[in-house]
Amino acid sequence: MEPSASNPRSLTEQFRKHWQSSTDDNNLTLHGFRRYKTTHLLNLRFLEGEIAELDHTIYQAGLNLGLSLSSKDRLGLEYSRRDSKVPNIDETITREFVLHLRDLIRQYDEALASFNNVMAMETFSLLDDEKQCSRRDDLTLHEMYKTRLVRADLGPRSRQDPFQRRIHKLLRSFRYWRLLRRSQNDGEDPGLSITGHGWSHQNTIFVAEVVGRFIIAAITGILLVAPLAILSHEARREIQLLTVSIFIVIFSVLVAVMLKASNLEIMVVSAAYAAVLSVFVSNGPGSVV
Repeated sequence: MEPSASNPRSLTEQFRKHWQSSTDDNNLTLHGFRRYKTTHLLNLRFLEGEIAELDHTIYQAGLNLGLSLSSKDRLGLEYSRRDSKVPNIDETITREFVLHLRDLIRQYDEALASFNNVMAMETFSLLDDEKQCSRRDDLTLHEMYKTRLVRADLGPRSRQDPFQRRIHKLLRSFRYWRLLRRSQNDGEDPGLSITGHGWSHQNTIFVAEVVGRFIIAAITGILLVAPLAILSHEARREIQLLTVSIFIVIFSVLVAVMLKASNLEIMVVSAAYAAVLSVFVSNGPGSVV
């Protein structure tokens, strides 16, 4: 029986709620969807368990063939455990068995790929969007803070810097602490303290990106100006080389820790920074003309 025929009022209420979310002006409400991480993982575990049973049947059938092993035995079949009672191959490896295996493998591969794509998407906390929070009366304030939504309108976060992720996490924690403290001061239920008259939206993804870029730019400027200031007043070659070496190490460590760069990118950036400092040394007061 169709849902509309069994419970038309429930479907009407769902349509009303979904229509408001699908026509909202704020991007958090408009493009924010739950990712159901635990449910995805549970589905993968169920599929993994079913395939494991078929995989065990396949291996036992293969070992029961009595064929000689390959010279390298890369799978280690010589040390595989053999069941005492193995059914006849004609009874286990059937057409139905193969079709069932193909269907499970297809579902498993698609679920793995989908889960990987979902986990690579930009996320934000449900608390960042008070309008969606007001519709979740089944969650406490802490559960809302822990609930992650994905931004369907943004690209993957595969190149997001660890420093930016840390800022994003701090912004979420600060918002949770502020709402929790407000609810405690007002003496209200923490889960109901955000259902006020006006809706608040905090785009922590954008804020973290702007703050991260500003801090990185400031640190880069300091690491360029500071050695220039030191080298311009220092004529001793030993002190100049020591200064350059220290700043190169500091710069390389900061790039490796704060930015998501490959080993080659770290080497190239560090070499470019070292080249800039070498120009400072060559043009310093201790250089020979």
